Amino acid sequence: MDRPDTVETCADRVRVRDREATRQRILDSARELFTSDGYAQVSSRTIASHAGVNVALINRYFGAKRGLLAEVIAEEAVFPGIFEGEPATLPRRLAEHLVCRAKGGATPLQRALERSAGDPDLQAVYEERLRSALLEPLTRYLDGPDARVRASLVVTVLMGMGLLRRVEGATALAEHDAGDLTERLTRIISACLADSAA
Repeated sequence: MDRPDTVETCADRVRVRDREATRQRILDSARELFTSDGYAQVSSRTIASHAGVNVALINRYFGAKRGLLAEVIAEEAVFPGIFEGEPATLPRRLAEHLVCRAKGGATPLQRALERSAGDPDLQAVYEERLRSALLEPLTRYLDGPDARVRASLVVTVLMGMGLLRRVEGATALAEHDAGDLTERLTRIISACLADSAA
């Protein structure tokens, strides 16, 4: 004979799976709509309709459209594998990432969000993501004194490349030899990461 708590546990598991599936459906709809239409042009109502849910669920699971955006960006893994590997090869990994982006290696979502860069919600989410996904992990990853300063210098280089891409398309960089760009950026990033005592 089933105990009542066993039956409740099974029902709870079904509800959790349903919640997870609903949450994922909302995320998938948001990603698709942000990519096709841009962040600013998509409302919470549009996302809810696309996902086949009540708009209140967006607020329940994500707080608001901005929270949903933060989740979508976090899933995008802007810096995949950067902190995996030997510290000595970090400058090259970062340089390769930058060159890939300069050569148009962004995902469709990243390209769509770059077109909405002036949106205040998007700026706030990017600022938080920059801190939590790059600046703070890089600071922890680095050894020695002034880790935060060195991490900040690298982030400055990364941000400068992003700004150049948004302002003028980084056309000269996109047309330049990838190997040469990687070597130059590796040297710049190495200088940024160098311990000032050395």
